[in-house]
Amino acid sequence: MSIKAFVHFVWMVGLCILPALGLASVPQWIIVPGESQLSFTATQNDAPVSGQFKTFSGQIFVDPLDLASSRIDIVVDMNSVHASYAELKDTLITPDWFNVQLFPQAEFKAQGIQQSLDGTYQTTGTLKIRDKTVPVTLTFKAEQLSADKGIVEGSTVIKRSLFGVGQGEWSSTEEVKDEVTVRFKVVALRKQ
Repeated sequence: MSIKAFVHFVWMVGLCILPALGLASVPQWIIVPGESQLSFTATQNDAPVSGQFKTFSGQIFVDPLDLASSRIDIVVDMNSVHASYAELKDTLITPDWFNVQLFPQAEFKAQGIQQSLDGTYQTTGTLKIRDKTVPVTLTFKAEQLSADKGIVEGSTVIKRSLFGVGQGEWSSTEEVKDEVTVRFKVVALRKQ
């Protein structure tokens, strides 16, 4: 192998390895399911209706000193939905709403976090519910509870119609409003 070919080979290997090394240097955080929550509040007939998803998981890579390198991927088990009354859960899993048989998961993906002047944080990513993927911005507060444990609490407002949630007789936004507030509390441990 000539020196020129060897230098080219080393250069190509470096291009392949360096991005992986950069990701490896960003700490991974593991969600603590028993201490974390994902809930929503909608409005039906001018009254709040709430529920939550009992099962969600994800990959979270965050370095508080390098927020731009953060990466978040949260997967929600749509069949784990619980609501303020049983009939609502039965309705939400149907084809007109979440259609959990065809779309058993929702997913939020984002890269990079920005800190605001007021001390809150934001990340903009994509949220996929059913077969629709829409840009969504999450606003949250973060607190490091210890060197290896942190908590994030925040919210966002989405429009259910953008995701095809509420079809047929439910597509009108008069009885069930379009805006849905999503709240989250994620407690995570730094992976060792």
